[in-house]
Amino acid sequence: MESNRVDSNRVDSNRGKAWAIAACLLMAAMLVGSVLLPIPYLARSPGPIFNILGESDGKPVLEIEGAKSFPTTGTLDMTTVAESGGTAGAMTVGAAVAALIERDTSVLPDEDAINGVDISDSREFEVQVFDASQSNALGAAAAFLKRPVESQPVVMDVVPDSPAAGKLLPGDIVQSVAGLKVTDAKQVGKLIGGQPSGTSFEFEVDRPGLQPLQKFTITSRTSPQEPDRAVVGILVDNHYSSDFEAVVNLDNIGGPSAGLMLSLGMVDRLTEADLLAGRHVAGTGTIDGEGAVGGIGGIDKKMIAAQGAGAELFLAPKTNCPEVVASTPSGLAVVPVATVDEAVAAIEAWRGSRDLPTCVTALAQNR
Repeated sequence: MESNRVDSNRVDSNRGKAWAIAACLLMAAMLVGSVLLPIPYLARSPGPIFNILGESDGKPVLEIEGAKSFPTTGTLDMTTVAESGGTAGAMTVGAAVAALIERDTSVLPDEDAINGVDISDSREFEVQVFDASQSNALGAAAAFLKRPVESQPVVMDVVPDSPAAGKLLPGDIVQSVAGLKVTDAKQVGKLIGGQPSGTSFEFEVDRPGLQPLQKFTITSRTSPQEPDRAVVGILVDNHYSSDFEAVVNLDNIGGPSAGLMLSLGMVDRLTEADLLAGRHVAGTGTIDGEGAVGGIGGIDKKMIAAQGAGAELFLAPKTNCPEVVASTPSGLAVVPVATVDEAVAAIEAWRGSRDLPTCVTALAQNR
């Protein structure tokens, strides 16, 4: 009689193959899942550049109003760093690995994402900082050109749940504190910090789009970071004005590092002599209202972007010299500057083929 018995060895073999396939599928799923896992990191790479003396979306990047301006030649590039991931759009493990392979890209922790900073709040603050850099650039350019300059404290940011929250807003221009007219951001801090915690101050502010001046009574509290100092919870910077206005037609740009190049663009437009004389200059650096140039982040990426755009000369903040020496692209001339005056002098010296300072010599002098 023919047997109907199933071969147990064959069954065990098929079952083993099934388990192996299932294990492989599970591992593949886990691998895909890990690659798609969001992480609090961001990637930085060379970003777009903008010719301050050129156009963007059919409009001049820099427009001068209220004063005579002069034709310019040449290219004056503002450099940027492109960021992806982090609070800007969660980076995945796979994207981070891909970014690490790119020669000109860096991957680093995103402090905002790690600390739970709301991206909309962060972006709004970056825009406020860019607006402040425009104002500082105007003040620096006006001072260099010996034009009249006035300053007024402007609210840059308001700390949530602070005494000023719900009253003052970013963009408010502070006219007076406790009945005393203020013309400098430092005055505001001194007035508040000079009185005991719990003191009430009347703020009179000019809020764009509203008339008349707005008045608010704000009671100070002890600073969480400095127990001996009273605060109301605002970050204040200076807003500068002169006998001309400068309009910057750029969207989706944030941060302070465009200040130096914006001030040079204003100087060139307001000076009959042609500063660039058809040459191509790029650079970066913060600026204050007196014309001092400050350091920035991502200068290695900005130098790469400048070289790729054809820049012949790059102006770098003197405080960034260690990074400049370590990462200057071959063939790019980089000059360290600490003020607007030094930046203008560097361009003129370069055009005249005179010797230029370098970061190597600057670092040697500081030893």
